[in-house]
Amino acid sequence: MPELTFVLVNPAREENIGAAARALKTMGIFNLLLIAPKANHLGKRAMATAHASHDILESAIVFDTLAEAISNFDLVIGSTAKNRNVAENYHPVEDLVDIITAKGNTINHVAIVFGGEESGLSNEQLALCHVLSTITMYSKYPSLNLAQSVMVFASHLSKLTLTREPKTELHPVESELPVIRDKARQILADVEIQSDNIIFTRIMERLMIMTKDDINLFHSFCKFYLKKYHGRVK
Repeated sequence: MPELTFVLVNPAREENIGAAARALKTMGIFNLLLIAPKANHLGKRAMATAHASHDILESAIVFDTLAEAISNFDLVIGSTAKNRNVAENYHPVEDLVDIITAKGNTINHVAIVFGGEESGLSNEQLALCHVLSTITMYSKYPSLNLAQSVMVFASHLSKLTLTREPKTELHPVESELPVIRDKARQILADVEIQSDNIIFTRIMERLMIMTKDDINLFHSFCKFYLKKYHGRVK
């Protein structure tokens, strides 16, 4: 199973950062990134709320921008409410384990991104995510604070940490998802479908939720296409 990392963008309250760290450790997740935090993650209130999870806070890495923080992740999942004006589909948090496990060993590192307490992730930040996910709630005007949202996602994704096995490489590196994504971009560019086209957005989104078998099939297509039209296999 891939390694999970939770990412908090512009967290504004020490208590929420500490509670998020506690939720992560409780569910067997140990990686935390903070993007331009507005509160001190090593402050007294953060430490008090974290309880026995000080190690999560102490090992947290701080970045200036989300783009920099997620640049090396194979799959980036953005958490958001459903009423955002973006084109992508939303996947309930309950489906994330299936989406991730279906990719087999084509991914190694997965990031789950959360926005700040006031307004969540901006549309620009959501656009950096490969998959968008939301929490299903029984309310016309649902509301969870940052730490509660982290706990819900961590609880569902803990199935991955509890069943994690040593990773074995069954396929060459070229068949992994990030490489497939780059090849898809090249093919789309060849047919003059640019990144601002809704077709580009939809294709890239569907690519990120394909199963391992679908990824391998698409990889075979990419090899055929690149060999025929660019004179190369890789």
